[in-house]
Amino acid sequence: MNELLTRRPDRPLPPGTHERMRADLLAAIESEPPRRRILAPALAAAAVLAVVAGLALGVRAFRTEAAPPAGGPHAVRALTASETDALRSQCLAEANRITSKSLPHPFTDYKVVKAFEFTDVKDPDVVSTWLIGSGLQTYPTIGRHPMPERSHPAYWLCSRTAGGLISEPSIRFSPGAILSGAPGMRIARNAGVYTRTVARVTVQPKGQQPVEALLQDGFWFAPTVGRTNWGPYDADDPGRGDFVVRGYDAAGGLLFTDSGPNPTAAPITCPYMSVTLPNGRKTFTPSPPVKPECVEYRWPS
Repeated sequence: MNELLTRRPDRPLPPGTHERMRADLLAAIESEPPRRRILAPALAAAAVLAVVAGLALGVRAFRTEAAPPAGGPHAVRALTASETDALRSQCLAEANRITSKSLPHPFTDYKVVKAFEFTDVKDPDVVSTWLIGSGLQTYPTIGRHPMPERSHPAYWLCSRTAGGLISEPSIRFSPGAILSGAPGMRIARNAGVYTRTVARVTVQPKGQQPVEALLQDGFWFAPTVGRTNWGPYDADDPGRGDFVVRGYDAAGGLLFTDSGPNPTAAPITCPYMSVTLPNGRKTFTPSPPVKPECVEYRWPS
């Protein structure tokens, strides 16, 4: 998955190369000013977003015509303590399997915040169960230009199909992330985040009717077909673009839509200005007048 940020080449690279590349890039993401990150929408939508289970590419939020009504809502139940422990063990085992050996096992110290199941899912290929954990994300000091080891709070998401297979074992997302251009975004083909203005999210698989998503504590989850059997060098989910995500406000107005990575989309350019905070620290904010695609939403809100 995207423990690595490039697809595996035809000929394997020397041991440790992927890990160094990933660490260098993650360090660069956090140290870049907002202007650079806005020009790279795949990285800008989340301040620090490392999604081992598939690179969550942020794409420009195009406002389009409203989609057909979705079915739902779905019946949901919380997992019991024993069911949660079993799911956590299964998620950890799969996360460890697809993580490069020279990196520490992820999520071992994460505490489970919530685990639930869509009880009306019968298709064995559809994701029915989710686990949410909370912990610290630490960036290792590896690479040609090592930086001091740093940690920050992060959430861990893991999903399982109704057939019992882990689908997304290691999604990470950080509180305090800034969403650019839309009050919601996906972090997997069937999960994402939203801010206060969003009241409803649907996910429409290709050739099918939209599926109603469950909105819960700033995350949304949709029971759709998930990808399984990830390999340790898979960079992203090739089927991610087959799912259209739409977010609506309480009045039914369409706020955003995201049909997946669009390589032909023009880069988003947003002028920024430096601002001094009351504590004396400097930060950056979009220069007025702020274009719609440059509006920032801090998650969660």
